[in-house]
Amino acid sequence: MEEARTRGIVTHKEVTMAAEPLGTKELYRKIEEFREIIDRLRLDISILMSKVDNLERNITSLPVSVRIVEVKETTEEEAKEKIQNYYDEHEGESIYPDIAADTLGLDLKITMQVVEELIKAGKLEETK
Repeated sequence: MEEARTRGIVTHKEVTMAAEPLGTKELYRKIEEFREIIDRLRLDISILMSKVDNLERNITSLPVSVRIVEVKETTEEEAKEKIQNYYDEHEGESIYPDIAADTLGLDLKITMQVVEELIKAGKLEETK
């Protein structure tokens, strides 16, 4: 205990603090302060662990769907024809452009542009 009470300067991560030799009462008061800090930290850790557990439970219960789509090189004209044919084959169905793009292996951006063009031309009807 003598060593702990008579240390002079303690340095940790650019924080320097001068410590005078502590008397017995002061030493016990400091020890009690540290115990309170440790207790608060234990409570914080317990709360954080509980939150992490809840997050892990929620994450594992979420449905996860992964699709890998191979996009084929296609001209805009070929894409337009494929998309028109696809929607003609599925007449009366509501099909999102991303589904059509995935099914046909087309780039989504091109598919969106073509679908917009077909809607403007009156060849497809937008549903809401």
